[in-house]
Amino acid sequence: MYRDIKPAEAPPGWTPGVVCIDRLIWSPKIPTELKNWFVPKPGAPPPPGTFLNENVNVVGKFNNSPKASRKNVKIKRITDPKHPCCGAYGLFAAQTLTPKQHIIDYLGVVEYRDQYDPKSDYVLRFGPDLSIDAGRYGNEARFCNDFRGVGERPNVCFLNYQDETTKSIRVGIFVQSTKDKIKKGDELLVTYGKSFWTKRGIQLKNTDA
Repeated sequence: MYRDIKPAEAPPGWTPGVVCIDRLIWSPKIPTELKNWFVPKPGAPPPPGTFLNENVNVVGKFNNSPKASRKNVKIKRITDPKHPCCGAYGLFAAQTLTPKQHIIDYLGVVEYRDQYDPKSDYVLRFGPDLSIDAGRYGNEARFCNDFRGVGERPNVCFLNYQDETTKSIRVGIFVQSTKDKIKKGDELLVTYGKSFWTKRGIQLKNTDA
């Protein structure tokens, strides 16, 4: 579909048939003004304050280059028979990660409203009108598993963040704890949210969000 996209080098453990990318792909169906608020051009006026309140969780300076992010994570095949994803793959810490650290961006195709693939298991909300679908195009972040059946709670979370320098808005995976590190070799576990499982007809025993 996006033939002009230059694929990134796929890491070990990558899913065949999925294109590895190192930046977001924006659907041409997204209104130009909306896209420019997420990816502003130099010198452009800031978006309305209400927009930032609805679409940004944290603002700061982050070492979010693809090269730096790749040093944080590793895709590994899961062999523990007790793991609900045994035989599949997960995302693991490739080095010690510090509290609240930005680990890696969640990349895929940015879609407008309900134009994402309803069958995709890799759709992440990006704001009231946008979502990111990593079903066909994505990066290592698409391998992050849900914590249920693995850990007591998530150790990472998805956050919309605004880069202080570029003013661009992205979704990143961050260390959730404000005081605890994630050790090298630990699996990175997030919560997919109740609605993810409900839409798939799965009733959760764990009632956490």
